Amino acid sequence: MSIPLLTVGQMAKAPYIFSRLLLSIWSVEELCYLFKTNPFILDKSILDRRLVTWLEGQCGLPDLAKKLNGLLKKSENTEEFVMAIIDYTGYLNDEEAKRVAEILKGNIGLSDYEKEINNADFLLKSGKFQRAKYEYDRIILTIPLSERAFLSRVYHNRGIALAKLFHFEEASAGFLSAFELSQNPESGRAYLISMRLFLDEIDYIRLISDRPAFHDFSLEVEHIYNQAVSVYNETDAKHTLDELILDKELGNGNSYHREIDRMIREAKQSYRFAVE
Repeated sequence: MSIPLLTVGQMAKAPYIFSRLLLSIWSVEELCYLFKTNPFILDKSILDRRLVTWLEGQCGLPDLAKKLNGLLKKSENTEEFVMAIIDYTGYLNDEEAKRVAEILKGNIGLSDYEKEINNADFLLKSGKFQRAKYEYDRIILTIPLSERAFLSRVYHNRGIALAKLFHFEEASAGFLSAFELSQNPESGRAYLISMRLFLDEIDYIRLISDRPAFHDFSLEVEHIYNQAVSVYNETDAKHTLDELILDKELGNGNSYHREIDRMIREAKQSYRFAVE
């Protein structure tokens, strides 16, 4: 892998438009960033001579264009084509380039909706929870009902995205749908965990009483819940809160409110990033 360069070629005067993504790019670096952040959407549609012509004429990269034209004449290998661009620019580090290559290999033979699920899962793992949720919503409307395993996966991961956004009630509905489709214990536990966080203790106990099938899961959930509480109690954030409460009780209210305001601002900023 070559040493990363700050820029390769030049900024385009006219963008290259990915009609499928409704996305315009203006440089080869932006193209590589797309490969890095959305590798699951890469398929044979990327093997487009219009892209090669754009890289040569708009970005001033005749050597890269010559290499890509040679690859297109030889075969229609998506991985080889994409990795040639990545290697030429040096925009991605070794680990990022390896990840893109692995995903391209994994995409071979997948159906369109499988690729869409992978893309939504990638957004979820990248912390883009709101965008992931929108993708799962769209997939649910298009995926065949006969594909119960994939549909269960979509409902489960949609639930995770919602839980990350603190929408526990809506998340629980997704986990329950996933469990009813697949009887996957992970979805059953996730359903109870989200309900445990959403309901007060009396209503949660009533829920378990009304659903005997979830009784065994509830024992596991209590263990997970208590472990999470124990882990949180050892964090710096919990120690800071304890110290602030003590300061307030000792009469140092100004310090308490300043620090609490700071922590709330940071939490809001983190949440906004997840939503955006």
